[in-house]
Amino acid sequence: MKHFNAFLALSLVTFFSPAQADETKPIPLDYNPAGQETEALKSIPSRDAGIVQNAYKDLDQDGIQDKLDHCPNTILHVSVDSKGCELDTDQDGVFDRLDQCPGTALGVKVNRFGCEGDEDNDGVFDSKDQCPGTPEGTPVDEVGCKTIGDADKDGVNDADDLCPDTPAGAVVNKNGCQPKAIALSNIIFDSFEHAIRPNQIDTLKHDAGVLSELKEGEVIVITGHTDSQGKASLNERLSWRRANSTKDFLQGQLNFDSERIYINGKGEMEPVADNKTADGRQKNRRIEMKIIQQSELPSDTLLTIPTEMLVR
Repeated sequence: MKHFNAFLALSLVTFFSPAQADETKPIPLDYNPAGQETEALKSIPSRDAGIVQNAYKDLDQDGIQDKLDHCPNTILHVSVDSKGCELDTDQDGVFDRLDQCPGTALGVKVNRFGCEGDEDNDGVFDSKDQCPGTPEGTPVDEVGCKTIGDADKDGVNDADDLCPDTPAGAVVNKNGCQPKAIALSNIIFDSFEHAIRPNQIDTLKHDAGVLSELKEGEVIVITGHTDSQGKASLNERLSWRRANSTKDFLQGQLNFDSERIYINGKGEMEPVADNKTADGRQKNRRIEMKIIQQSELPSDTLLTIPTEMLVR
């Protein structure tokens, strides 16, 4: 038993002595319990408490101290902001260095190149594309809509051109027509009716399409006229109703503002031809459209048709 106790005491002394001796030594810089290489620790020459300030104050060399750097690993020689991050001028999430579409509007979704999407691959960004889903290869205009040719080269697609034969170099309005302040139409109405017949739509659209776009302070006055057949009171009411139908047409088909279209009805009172002939009567059954200053409006023009003129 004495021999066993002596052996145990000797073993304990042997076991604890190195550990007690090591406590007086500093932990080596390459100490790693897992036995792995520790390059970061090897690169530090000492355990100086001010090492960040003294030796490693700007690891990525971007001019921003590490303690203030929100992006501490930027590549060399790129411009950074006050937080040490690369510049993204248009704030689309893609650094200027990589942004192939600088100046993207704020909030627009972009791809990894900093460019807006183009879902139908027509060359027009989705945010500006008014005709999304255009089949691939289809010629489109600046808003992504199909172009259907421009025979008279006036800048208006043939499909939208109400005057498809304008002379070369002519100034045209949005309808492809040389703008005018006065338009006349002799469309055919059914007898004693005011509704615009389907087969007269293209004619009226062409006739009204020449009107200039309204400038500040300008309005349109639509005046209805009839021939002398029938009672004068009936013709007056009929002319008002036909003028009103034309106003609805200009608003719906040519996008004129309803609040800038005034109407009037003259019945048979202002003929331009002889009512004794069929040709003359046809010329007298007309719609006149005229652009004038609002300050010059005749006193008998109105925005809405009077109730008494709705009576047939």
